[in-house]
Amino acid sequence: MNLLDELTTDRGRVIGFGRVKFPKMPKIDFDLEVPLLSFVVIEAEYGREYVATCIHLQMDGYGISRERAVDDMISNIWSFLYRNFKNKEHRNEAWDRLYELSKSNPRTSNLWDKYHALQYHFAKKGEPDHYTELVEKINSLKNRVRELEETIDDIVDGIDNRDWRILDGIRDSVVVQYKRVERDGIAAA
Repeated sequence: MNLLDELTTDRGRVIGFGRVKFPKMPKIDFDLEVPLLSFVVIEAEYGREYVATCIHLQMDGYGISRERAVDDMISNIWSFLYRNFKNKEHRNEAWDRLYELSKSNPRTSNLWDKYHALQYHFAKKGEPDHYTELVEKINSLKNRVRELEETIDDIVDGIDNRDWRILDGIRDSVVVQYKRVERDGIAAA
């Protein structure tokens, strides 16, 4: 397998993959157990722009760095989830939308192929998935949400913005797993 060929897309080269988790947040009426969502990070030609794509929801984030692209993707996912699940009367339809988005199509099949190429690349190098670490990060994220929910006021300046304040407080913990392939690792594979 030529990893460089396997990681090339029409948007650039996949340089990493990971998972994000949005935990239950009862204080803001987000009392749902959304599954882990997988993503890839693509470096556009010449490394001037990055795209982070959530494969399950087919949502992108853009930035001049990997971190900014992932952060933008997280904001877009959160906005989508919160908007769709905010009204409890329409939650069945929201779950149906998530399911429809997660169905395979040519774009997601291609991204899943890249994701799996990286999984096998790291496995071949003897690097495990670290499931114990993943569970610890998810539990830590849930604890952080509970702490924030206890301290954040319901209304600030007349606007209920608890959802974004909690997201800002957990943003650095939402990415529960990320692996980046090194440039020299691609050439050697």
